[in-house]
Amino acid sequence: MPFTQRLTIRFDQVDYARVVYYPRFFELSHQVFEAFFEQAVGVSYPKMLMEQKVGFPTVHCEADFKRPLKFGDQVDVHLEPVKVGEKSVECRYRFVPVGQSEPAAVLTVVTVAIEMDTFKGRAVPENVRKAFEAAR
Repeated sequence: MPFTQRLTIRFDQVDYARVVYYPRFFELSHQVFEAFFEQAVGVSYPKMLMEQKVGFPTVHCEADFKRPLKFGDQVDVHLEPVKVGEKSVECRYRFVPVGQSEPAAVLTVVTVAIEMDTFKGRAVPENVRKAFEAAR
């Protein structure tokens, strides 16, 4: 079952056209990614980085924008793991406005697991793998 977080679009996330400025969708998806660690993995993302010394930098991303989101809109962001590999995780983020069924935007983000001290690739930790698999 996908991990879902409800967000409200803030003033600083919109542009002159009064709609979410497209790079903000990537910031919002990362916000949900961090919440996933806290709530589904049981380890805050800062603790994962600083204490467990494991990071998940983005190596690929793409987006499809279907319709605009505006200041004050509430949106459910569904994090759906598409693929959990040995060293990488591919997630789809569906931005579905509250009360609607179709997404306003769909992002796909691939992250890789690295050792923070060396920036070398490593296996996705088992607790993280299990949490992502459970959200599939």
